[in-house]
Amino acid sequence: MKMDYLRLKNHLDKFLPVYVILAMVLGFAVGMSIDVEKYKEIFHWLNLAVVISMIYPMMINLRLGELKNSMKQGKQLAIGLTMGLVVAPLLMWFLIYLVSLFHPLNPQLALGLMLAMVVPCSSMSIAYTGFSEGNLELATIIVAFSFILAIITVPGWLALYAASSSISVPTMLLIITIIEVVFVPMFFGILTRHYLIKKKGTEGFLRIKPLFPAISLIGMYTIVFLIFMEKAKLIAKKPEMVLIALVPLVLYYLISLGLLTYLNRALGISYRDHMAITFPSVGKNEGTAMAIAMSAGMGLMAIPPAVTPLLQIPFLVGYVKMWRKIAKMWNCESVKNKD
Repeated sequence: MKMDYLRLKNHLDKFLPVYVILAMVLGFAVGMSIDVEKYKEIFHWLNLAVVISMIYPMMINLRLGELKNSMKQGKQLAIGLTMGLVVAPLLMWFLIYLVSLFHPLNPQLALGLMLAMVVPCSSMSIAYTGFSEGNLELATIIVAFSFILAIITVPGWLALYAASSSISVPTMLLIITIIEVVFVPMFFGILTRHYLIKKKGTEGFLRIKPLFPAISLIGMYTIVFLIFMEKAKLIAKKPEMVLIALVPLVLYYLISLGLLTYLNRALGISYRDHMAITFPSVGKNEGTAMAIAMSAGMGLMAIPPAVTPLLQIPFLVGYVKMWRKIAKMWNCESVKNKD
């Protein structure tokens, strides 16, 4: 049974890029053929259910003792939060200016690009960290603090960049989101782990352990499909806006991933902690960005958050896929699965 679970997990991991691209294409095709707005409420709850089903299995492997220790990792927390909430918006601000030198950007489109970067990290960051054998507990703490601090940083950055714009930030949405995608899966994940170890023993738990990341991978492919299905018509309607928005976004992901890889190695951060810092720092919660854009009347401002998954998913999934090669950059540091 353990071998079957392990074989499934290894298969889903090996062909991860293929399944992600397939999910993108199928999602776009389905989104173009159905009226997504008609089922908007259903898709909202479906998205939430899939995200939780993706995060919850990862949380079963969460060790409470390690989570407490991660709270004491001041340097790692500082790097993760600073990169995600300060450096990312500053970098995008510079990239917008740089691209504007060659091709003037619509003010609303530029504001949308900033909006895509000032929101807190993606809830999928925890799953990405788990897939790459990173420090799951540290990633969870960074995600939690990112959502909490975003209540201050999101309106602050938007006010700096667009002082004349009146944008209402859905504070309650941020609070509800962190409860739904972090604390609820964490609570039930810890309870499930305790129950399974108590009922099956440590050996029994280890036999079924490979099943959890396999479920998370299936959940990830599903959420990719749903994202592209829901954004298909918006992307198809304004393809030129998509192409313009992609330029600073491509530069953002290339620079951010390269900078963090170099910086964390230079600062002596371990591989596992590096992965836990990188995904929450670079990945952004485009769902929250879309919600803010909608409260502001949408328009062109909604396009960058809508197309962010076009690049965020391939870049972060690619980084996950390269985790063994990246680990070797830490002088062949031993990356162990801890129970």
